[in-house]
Amino acid sequence: MPTERIAAVARRRGPAVFPLFVALFMLLFAAGCTRDEVGAAIATLAVEMQATLEPWGATAEANVAALAAGATDAAPVASPTSPLALPSAVPSTAGDAPPTPVFTFDPPTGAPTGAPTTAVQPSPTAPPTATPPPTATATATPQPSPTPLPLVVAAPGGSMTLVAGGFFQMGAAADDLLAACATFSADCRRDWFTSAEPAHTVLLAPFYLDTHEVTNAAYVEFLNVIGGEGAVCQGQPCLDPDQSRIGWENGVATVAADRAQSPAAGATWYGAAAFCAWREARLPTEAEWEKAAIWDDANAAARRFPWGDDFHGQRLNFCDATCAAEHANLSWNDGYAVAAPVGNYEDGRGPSGHYDLAGNVWEWVADWYDPAYYATSPDADPTGPETGEQKVVRGGSWYDTATFNLSAVRLSSPPVNADATLGFRCAADLP
Repeated sequence: MPTERIAAVARRRGPAVFPLFVALFMLLFAAGCTRDEVGAAIATLAVEMQATLEPWGATAEANVAALAAGATDAAPVASPTSPLALPSAVPSTAGDAPPTPVFTFDPPTGAPTGAPTTAVQPSPTAPPTATPPPTATATATPQPSPTPLPLVVAAPGGSMTLVAGGFFQMGAAADDLLAACATFSADCRRDWFTSAEPAHTVLLAPFYLDTHEVTNAAYVEFLNVIGGEGAVCQGQPCLDPDQSRIGWENGVATVAADRAQSPAAGATWYGAAAFCAWREARLPTEAEWEKAAIWDDANAAARRFPWGDDFHGQRLNFCDATCAAEHANLSWNDGYAVAAPVGNYEDGRGPSGHYDLAGNVWEWVADWYDPAYYATSPDADPTGPETGEQKVVRGGSWYDTATFNLSAVRLSSPPVNADATLGFRCAADLP
């Protein structure tokens, strides 16, 4: 340590300390101590002086500790946080006959140096004549740990569940999705999956995502606050009542009690985005949606479905034996002919605890759709193309086969579209 640094530090500590530092330095220099020995002696003296400096307050004490740290080049160490418990399921009710779906998808066809070394100076050869001071052990002041974020927070009409930030693998190889499809369906085409290519690593900031899809009851409240039957969303219709369980009575939005907790199907993208903004939230990005749906942080692996790699027809609401469509899978019965009440499939939750990320209703996300976007998307917090004609929808619905409930599947829809198979959920940045 240079003489000027010792003297400057000692002067800031007060007249009673300065002579002591000078005496120590002269003694050690005359004794022929090396730089490391001088640093160790200073660190020892700093510890012994702590009690003497106590009346000068926390600033003086911190400066002495800093002097000792400078001599030993110590570095701080951070501490981890701990997880909290997951939410419980929402009770279910029976469904009713569906409106005729008009939501049609065109499966995507797009292809998708070292530090310098300081020379060691020779030390004087004269033997030391002074007795070194006794050694003392410094006690570090414990640093406060950061407060863990709550796993679940309240939100209008439900709750939001935390999705941890970090790296994850987004997308999948078309051949892998084709092989997965073949395990539960004879009707599989590779071009349905090419927009999920290539699989790529993405870094996301942590965020909150609705634990379940937005309900009819929550959407009715929103519509009535912003104008009832005359409400518009970003200059566009908020929903299509013919594709929704929400209706109008004397200009006021209403929904039957047995459909109040079903997802708010029939909302346009503009209606979904306006609802989330009204709630001081936003639609999730496609990357955020996919991380919540597939990424298992504990095993650092992507899942084919929110619950795992193997299809199970009672962990989601899809077109099964209760579905009137020709493509119905008669091997399963999930209990509902149309959309089920949200949060109904406890065993179908995603890795972070979210319900219905597969099946029930397709979900709008914020991004414009480009089937080749993954080939050029940013590595951190991607938000999709700047412009487009179609918005991305994810997750499949009660009217779809298991093929389109594979979590990596990407489809698109015009933002003005409203359909009985299409709903949404909201996301929010950390407070």
